[in-house]
Amino acid sequence: MKFSKYARFYVLTTQGIITMVVLVVIGYFIGRAIDAQSVWPGVLAAIGALCGLVSFIYTLLRLLKEEDKNKNESKIGSED
Repeated sequence: MKFSKYARFYVLTTQGIITMVVLVVIGYFIGRAIDAQSVWPGVLAAIGALCGLVSFIYTLLRLLKEEDKNKNESKIGSED
């Protein structure tokens, strides 16, 4: 059981990192399409990174809440 828990966190971490990288690249290219000589590529890349980070943290918290819920249900079921 512990292996599946670590595998789930590994998959979640990999997904979060890839999401952040993809959003940074998308923000950078949108910024370059607007104006390549301005600050827009950097600004939009930073906004993409922040959006990816928020998404990653939200997904992590949701997974932890689900695990706690499953743990509490198994404790209640074992007491009966």
